[in-house]
Amino acid sequence: MRRILVAVDSTPVAREAARLGLELAERVSARVTLVHVLPHAVAEGETADFAAFERACEEYASGLLAELHQLTGRSGPPTELAVLHGEPAEAISRAAAVEDVDLVIVGTRARGALARTLLGSVADTLLHQCPKPVMVVPEGSKRVRVRAESPEEELTGAGAVLSARGPE
Repeated sequence: MRRILVAVDSTPVAREAARLGLELAERVSARVTLVHVLPHAVAEGETADFAAFERACEEYASGLLAELHQLTGRSGPPTELAVLHGEPAEAISRAAAVEDVDLVIVGTRARGALARTLLGSVADTLLHQCPKPVMVVPEGSKRVRVRAESPEEELTGAGAVLSARGPE
């Protein structure tokens, strides 16, 4: 494993996904790209107030990524931070393909089947459309730990879902 992409937002489960991704990358000497997706601007450049709002969103996303990068409490693996724009699952899938990552990690909030059907789920969509393997870290799961004792560097204690879908 050479490259890991971790998609985050401001939720606690995204923080856990980021921590897991940084810890795993450090164990296997992989590079990490932490990404946050902002929606496409609906009225880009129309007013000074909107431009200021866009800048504030970019600054917030950059600050969030920088904060999450510090999760391991040590220097950690080589890490890139990127703010993407667009529909989240599509932007993440596109970045995973362009960056040629080996694994995408994303957190998901617990939702019932009806809410997921009506509202959609970035994690669910990624599992179906991402051309790279996707690990989903569910909300409320036990803390995922990467064991260093094992030569295989396995993941344990999670409830994480891993989809090994590749290009079809």
